[in-house]
Amino acid sequence: MSPQTETTLRFTGGYPPLPVVLIALGLSVLMWFLYRRELKFVGSRFANVPAVLRALAVFLLVIALAGPVLRHVTTLRQLGCVVIAVDSSASMQLSDENGDKSAKTRFQRAEELLFKGNTPLLKKLAETQDVELVALRGNNTQRLWWHRQGGKDTSGELPSAFDLPATTPITNLDQTLRAALGPVTVGTALVVLSDGQHNASGSPEEFSTALKGTGTSVFTVGFGTEMPPPDLSLLDVNAPESVFSKENFQGRLTINDSMPAGVPATVRIESQGKVLWKRDFTTDGKGEKAFDFIFPVAELPPPAPGQRDKTLRSVNIQVAASGDRASLEKTRANNARELAIHLLEKKRKVLIVDGRPRWETRYIHNHYDRDERWQATLLFDDMTDDASKSSLQQDFPKTRDELLSYDLIILGDAALSRFRGEHIDWIVEFIEKRGGGLIMIDGQRGKLRDWASGKTAPLIPVKFGNATDKPKPTALELTTDGQRFDALRLSDSPSANATLWPTLQKVHWHSNVEPLPAAITLVKAQQPAVVFRQVGAGAVLYIGTDELWRWRFQVADLYHQRLWMQLGAWIAAPPFQIDQKKIAVGTDRLRYSPGETSEIRVRVRNDKGDIVTDAQPRAYLMHDGNDVATLQLEPDPTHPGIYRALTPPLKAGAYEIAVAEGPSAPRSDARLSLHVSDTGNPEWATLTMNRTLLETMAQNSGGRFLREEQAATDLPNLLQSLDRKQVITKETILWSSWWWFGAAIILLTIEWLMRKRLKLV
Repeated sequence: MSPQTETTLRFTGGYPPLPVVLIALGLSVLMWFLYRRELKFVGSRFANVPAVLRALAVFLLVIALAGPVLRHVTTLRQLGCVVIAVDSSASMQLSDENGDKSAKTRFQRAEELLFKGNTPLLKKLAETQDVELVALRGNNTQRLWWHRQGGKDTSGELPSAFDLPATTPITNLDQTLRAALGPVTVGTALVVLSDGQHNASGSPEEFSTALKGTGTSVFTVGFGTEMPPPDLSLLDVNAPESVFSKENFQGRLTINDSMPAGVPATVRIESQGKVLWKRDFTTDGKGEKAFDFIFPVAELPPPAPGQRDKTLRSVNIQVAASGDRASLEKTRANNARELAIHLLEKKRKVLIVDGRPRWETRYIHNHYDRDERWQATLLFDDMTDDASKSSLQQDFPKTRDELLSYDLIILGDAALSRFRGEHIDWIVEFIEKRGGGLIMIDGQRGKLRDWASGKTAPLIPVKFGNATDKPKPTALELTTDGQRFDALRLSDSPSANATLWPTLQKVHWHSNVEPLPAAITLVKAQQPAVVFRQVGAGAVLYIGTDELWRWRFQVADLYHQRLWMQLGAWIAAPPFQIDQKKIAVGTDRLRYSPGETSEIRVRVRNDKGDIVTDAQPRAYLMHDGNDVATLQLEPDPTHPGIYRALTPPLKAGAYEIAVAEGPSAPRSDARLSLHVSDTGNPEWATLTMNRTLLETMAQNSGGRFLREEQAATDLPNLLQSLDRKQVITKETILWSSWWWFGAAIILLTIEWLMRKRLKLV
């Protein structure tokens, strides 16, 4: 809005204004009568003008004793901006009246709240604030209407309906709300109309906490019942993506039971009509309950005829009520889920070598040893005088091929002289040609310094400084480069992750190093603490402290295990489900849900077996035998010779991936199968409003949580506080201003000129 200015006259002199005004008027009138005596014999029609000018001049000079001041009060008003985000996920299509098919859905009630009534809420807010209306569509945000600057910037007339369905299969109250707000400005409020069923990546709690520092409040309006309707739903399946063909497949199913007590029900796992596991139970209406399942992998039916990938299987998981009261169930759309299982012949392998048993190394070994995807081998040097008889040399892989079968080497504070010459050659070849990963963990004995010279020098990404320096306990911080790497992500939110690192337990020792050219510092203490560099076809990560285990204080494996598993998956040679002589093909994960994308990895070798770093491979995505996408693979910045591409969002079903070495080369016979399992609609897993999440979001940001019936009356008053005003006051001191006395001088000058004209001088 344009500024509004109000001007008033005030008196601030040492004398009361009323007597001064009366004296000024009296003297002005007296001057008039005295002047009239001189004008008796002047016949000009302008004879009275000098008298008037003299009287005005006297009035101005006398009134200055009252200290007249001209005050200008300018009011600048900036309307608060209100972003209204409406959840349009499938759960908003639920009605909360059991058995009443005519009851309005949550989405319809949100529509009525904003658009209906004598004065619609959206119209009422637009009268006093800038308003933007957006719809949350899964992981995307769609702008529906806006009204800014008092209507000068608007997308049109006030709509009467959303004109879009509430059908998206997920609710994301993190990424979509960030997109809805855009660059945050002071005086902005976010109003979220939702049932709070966040079931996507990200943390709404962290997002709302970060908003408080920007002065942006979140007002959540909750839709839906807090009393669960009668229903059985399959909430979660916790099971490995892959399993060895001779082992048992085991996991845990979690269901939600809000049915009346005493209804017979069954949860079972089957494949191609064959029941692999089954458990009968009776409902009790007490909420979540878990079932542990296990069955031999050998009992899985053979793959379907014509399926090329014989390692891929799928099972169906279902929970169902039976008997006369089974019809009480609110919906059966949340009762089943499909699960893909990959049968593996080998695990990823990590070799952990250290000069002595340190806390860091032992914890790292435990992390990998407990993970079913990894096979961990741990070697310590027993420091025998004769290095050839040491446990390190005796237990080290006996052949070159055995070492090259590993994917990752974690090298601790072990002296170079304790290895055989061929061991060193194999390690260098493992990194530079095999494309393996090497993580080096420095120690206070400084044994890694020896590795910085000779044939192992290219492996070291840092230059070692003075070893006698004793650093103080220091917190670790991510650098700008480090914040870009998902492997260093300890929190779902990037901003929260950067803030989290310095709060973790400090390290009492770290090395004194400097990064070499082409190396990237990812984490720093007083000196670089984590440094990354590509070496040949592989990757090397240097960690300048062996005290990350201190992060376990009071939180156990929460951060330490997550970091090391992510680092290993990142630095290790990428896994390939298909590994032929010239072409290797793999994916980032083995299990996908509808709407997700798959990262395809390809490695190309020449006839000699060397990795090709300048190839231009193509990947072809096929569904039901038809090409659905041709993908140009781009070089992997971490592992030279590896090429990556992302598929489009995948629908449920079976896919095949074929690869060609170049744009004009024929497709390889290798085929990698992808099975996108229908995990069920997570929107139907929980049918109640998540009031806890909505209240937390509001409280974290300094806003308020409202029930839908409160919003129409309470929300406008709460948002009115955003309408900010700025008042600017400017005073002009008239009695001492140059133009006040200038006016008196001008009046007297004109009077004198007229007296001369009238021959009174």
